[in-house]
Amino acid sequence: MHNEVIIQQIRQTEQKFKENDYKGTSVHSCMVEQYGNLPILLSAPHAVKQIRNGEIKAHEFYTGAIVECLAKQIGCACITKQYLIENSPNDDPNTDNAYCSYKTAINQFLHEHRIKLFIDIHGLSSKRDSIVDICIDNGKNVNNMAYVADLQKCIEDKFGANKSSVDRYFKAFSENIMSKWVHTNFNISAIELEINGAYRWFEGDTAKQSLDLFLCLQNWLTGY
Repeated sequence: MHNEVIIQQIRQTEQKFKENDYKGTSVHSCMVEQYGNLPILLSAPHAVKQIRNGEIKAHEFYTGAIVECLAKQIGCACITKQYLIENSPNDDPNTDNAYCSYKTAINQFLHEHRIKLFIDIHGLSSKRDSIVDICIDNGKNVNNMAYVADLQKCIEDKFGANKSSVDRYFKAFSENIMSKWVHTNFNISAIELEINGAYRWFEGDTAKQSLDLFLCLQNWLTGY
């Protein structure tokens, strides 16, 4: 697929998350969508705003569009948070317990499908040095460290040495963190990817490098 077409698809996909000032809409439900049989589940729990401890937390732009478009490109399953539940004191799947709707959907899917890799995509501040921070709680959340090494090799080949990091900014160690929760309950390799804002903004001067990282992630995951 032509690169400009991919960028346009990602921009178009982001529109549903942008609705209502990134609160989304309940017309779109939080459910696992399957676009092929690759044994991977992609997730973006902060694609829209959410409530954490009674306060609204900002969305992480383009994480939902990256997850959905990536799933379609490689043929795997994905789930994204698509609307803010405003009457909830805690509407953040990354901190809420297993009874939230987002985790309930994942729980049902993982009981019905054999998945070997879970990737939870988040936003990292553009002020950080890393293009991608790979959060795995000192390796405790993955059964095969080759997943991490392969991703770092893809990033290094495209962007140069020392552009990725492991557990530098986040560690994904809390029991309700999505990747920790998936690994603990299903024994599946689970990785939280924190993507730098300058590499997930598909507009203006950063569109090309954002697409380069998207294609890097695509190439990394296709082999599994």
